[in-house]
Amino acid sequence: MGKNECRTLSVARYAVIMYLTSTLFLIVGCDRKQEQAVLPVVTVAKVTQMTVPIYLNYVGTTLSVRSVDIVARVEGFLWERHFVDGADVKEGDLLFVIDPRQYQASLDNARGQLAKDEAALAYAREQVERYRPLAEKQFITRDAFDQYVTKVKEAEAAVEADRAAVKLAELNLSYCRMYAPSDGRIGQRQVDVGNVVGSTQGFGQTTGLANIVQLDPIYVYFSPTERDLPEILRKRNEGDLLVTVILPDESIHPHQGKVDFIDNTVDSTTATITMRGVVPNPEKTLLPGQYAKVRVLLTTEPNAIVVPEQAVSEDQDGLYVLVVGQDNKVENRRVVVGTTYNGMRVIEDGVKPGELVIMEGLQKVKPGSLVQTKLASSEDISKRPVVSPSPSKEVSN
Repeated sequence: MGKNECRTLSVARYAVIMYLTSTLFLIVGCDRKQEQAVLPVVTVAKVTQMTVPIYLNYVGTTLSVRSVDIVARVEGFLWERHFVDGADVKEGDLLFVIDPRQYQASLDNARGQLAKDEAALAYAREQVERYRPLAEKQFITRDAFDQYVTKVKEAEAAVEADRAAVKLAELNLSYCRMYAPSDGRIGQRQVDVGNVVGSTQGFGQTTGLANIVQLDPIYVYFSPTERDLPEILRKRNEGDLLVTVILPDESIHPHQGKVDFIDNTVDSTTATITMRGVVPNPEKTLLPGQYAKVRVLLTTEPNAIVVPEQAVSEDQDGLYVLVVGQDNKVENRRVVVGTTYNGMRVIEDGVKPGELVIMEGLQKVKPGSLVQTKLASSEDISKRPVVSPSPSKEVSN
């Protein structure tokens, strides 16, 4: 083989080697780009600090501050109704009218009798004054004069009885018109116009016509456990014990109330004590008989370490969060949790402020995975979590 042929062969071999090497580098480079391209994207939030209120949570029942039954206090035909079932009424609003004619007649009769007896009294007094000088001069006997004096006293007693009868007749007539005793919401009428109402079933039996409940403010009753009682009493000794009502749809009643009653005895069968909060209710969104959650504010925890509640997960070993380190590697951290507040969960141990925790995309990764991160917006953090682990400080009963 000549030198030229050997040189040509060497060049060919070198070219082949360079081609293979370049191809290998291209393949490795593409693989690395592909590996980087398929890293899962997770939404993360920074561990922050904030002042968090500490609550005790209970289940409560609402009750009207005032409930009044409108009853017929005199007997008669129900003439008029002046309200719509379920309407809000003001104190002094006319509600019902009972046929007043017989009671007006009774009043007129009582007034007539009073006038008659007042005239008799005036005549009896004139008789006494007429015969007094004669008695003093002994032109008539003392016994005869005393009879005139007795007639005056009898006439005076009759007038007093007549005046009482007039007052009673006026009172009965006034009972024919029934007014709202307080502001509130009236329920469904129990008797229709045209029916006979009143004391038709004997002494003490009256006809109920409607019911009015006062809605603003409203009571909420709840029963803390005896375990919580010392903390609650200590807080109340410091000042007002504030309560917040949470409705069944998880919306928060906009007006905060305060505890105005704590019972004097713990129920030994349930180990609970009855308490009552009085809550402003100007919009009348709370009605008597509702079940609601009651939050009792105990204190506040400044500089509490918090993460979005969505970031906390639970497995058979307990609660944990997934932390993304500076190398974008996922790490499993066991945590001790506290209370929740506005979608944030207090972390008592396990993470530090400034660290990044995964709040969305948890199902895409596992400890040790490399990830790409997307910082959560405030709207993302405010979303209600699907699952909420059990709290350690927040108490329900």
